[in-house]
Amino acid sequence: MNRFKEFFGNISIFQKRVEREIEAKGIKPTEGVKKLELSRQVLRNTVIGVLILICLVFLGLSYFNNKNKPPTTATPTTTKKSSQADKANNDTSSPSKPSKASSDHLIKASAKERAEEATEAFKAWYTSYANRDVILEINQELLKEGSGGTSPIELSTKLINNLKAKFGDKVTDGFYSSLQSSFNFNPVVVDGTKGLTIVKQNDDQTQWLNTWLLDTDKTEKNTKITIRNDFSYQWVDWRNKGQHDQKVGKIFKNVDWDNDLSYEVIGVDMTGSSKNIDSNKIIFIQMHYNDKIGKWQVTGNVGGAM
Repeated sequence: MNRFKEFFGNISIFQKRVEREIEAKGIKPTEGVKKLELSRQVLRNTVIGVLILICLVFLGLSYFNNKNKPPTTATPTTTKKSSQADKANNDTSSPSKPSKASSDHLIKASAKERAEEATEAFKAWYTSYANRDVILEINQELLKEGSGGTSPIELSTKLINNLKAKFGDKVTDGFYSSLQSSFNFNPVVVDGTKGLTIVKQNDDQTQWLNTWLLDTDKTEKNTKITIRNDFSYQWVDWRNKGQHDQKVGKIFKNVDWDNDLSYEVIGVDMTGSSKNIDSNKIIFIQMHYNDKIGKWQVTGNVGGAM
């Protein structure tokens, strides 16, 4: 405070102002009165200056704070994105809807061309391996009583890994997950009499359908599981006929057949064939057009008829 007094006291204008105010009050302007009046005015001006400074700081902070706030129009955009995300989540539980990329290709193709493309893709997969190619083999020692064998999980995992190495992108990931689901109900085991085989342990026929291409090499003391491709097949008009059929129309409800062009169906006939691993006589297999790789693939969605 003394420094303020010294500063203001050395300003001639300020000194004259102090003398005028003392004279206006009718007080004799002695040195003591002048110092007292100077102290009073310095204190008053200091308080006023501090208050003005506080106001300026407050106004400055308020300005920059409001300037940095996001505009109020951002809220509708966030709401719109949330609504789109909810819609996308809801679509996963509804029948399939084709993507724009797949629609561009499939809409340009005629129904006949789509059927031919799907059939050719199935043929490319079906003939990519030889009939009765070995897909899983165990050592003869595992058939001996008391050998301990191998766990069903190990056997099924090895079988599926061998299929993945052989089929590549000709089939979807769902092909393998559906097959694994079948093995969870009907495991791959080393049976005391039959040897390496797949045991039917579940009454749900749908859990048995995906094993249609698998067979054993022998009926007893078997050590090999093979894959078959000697069954006849053909394209099935599921869009116009199959979905309306009284016997099989209830399957493949995962597809909106009236609007989704990215699915077709191939039928496999095993009525005149014999297998060591039982299968339905007629198998229907969904083909799906994968727009990311631009090709049709064999899926794990399989239906059947006795």
